Amino acid sequence: MDFKYIRQPEYAVEFRAFDKVSKEIFPTVGFDDENVYAVMDGAVEALDRADCEIDQWIGLLDQGERKVFTSDIVEVRNSFGRPVGLFIVRYNSREGRYILDGVTRGAHISRVTQYQNIRVVGNAHEKHFNVKGYAHA
Repeated sequence: MDFKYIRQPEYAVEFRAFDKVSKEIFPTVGFDDENVYAVMDGAVEALDRADCEIDQWIGLLDQGERKVFTSDIVEVRNSFGRPVGLFIVRYNSREGRYILDGVTRGAHISRVTQYQNIRVVGNAHEKHFNVKGYAHA
């Protein structure tokens, strides 16, 4: 897979919520201390905040032009197009930036840039995501 420069969109704050009860991810229009307001079947529904994990869009698109959120599992490739490993996108509050936290052997912590060749392959909420089944683990 060759690197292609993706024109990044104008950044806007965008969230999604993983509902631990239904085990589904929903786009959200807001949240407060008690509720997460998720879009479900075209209507806004209130979910219990304690039952949800909130992910934020980091402002980047992957090589397939999909939005990258925190808790996404991404595959990173080097400049030759070879896989480097799998990483989970996280926010590092101490440094004030998003990082890639390695989950496969040899994949270490790295910062996120718009010039990386990344592709979303899953998210950390999917309990069935098999890292060992990844070809380069």
